[in-house]
Amino acid sequence: MLAALFLLNAVELVGVLFVGPGFWIGFAVTGTLLVVYVIYLRSRALADQRRRRARAREAAWLAVRQAEVRREQARRAAARREAQRRLAAQRESVRRTAMGLDRPADLPAAANGGTVSYRRAGGLRGRPYQSGRGTHSA
Repeated sequence: MLAALFLLNAVELVGVLFVGPGFWIGFAVTGTLLVVYVIYLRSRALADQRRRRARAREAAWLAVRQAEVRREQARRAAARREAQRRLAAQRESVRRTAMGLDRPADLPAAANGGTVSYRRAGGLRGRPYQSGRGTHSA
């Protein structure tokens, strides 16, 4: 459209120079249309520029918020991992204490924390099958 108006204005100026002054009317009309169209294009360009800036501001704001969310998620994940690590260490400590593995070898059981374990040191639990109440002949 812009190129067509420029071309039309150029043709009308050539007409004014080579044909006669009657082309001034057409030149004035097409010149006015050209100026109005250029003003319209400029206003659209400014509106597009404002829209792009607004989108860029919104995108920057969104990027900042997403970074905050990612940092908070990473912090929570690290806290969860630390809590799981502590829980695993606590379970291992309880397991080692229950099995009697954490007391020093040179101390007797009663000297380690003042507790005495009433568990058997080893062997089978309960009584052997043959030592039942009576002899069963089946």
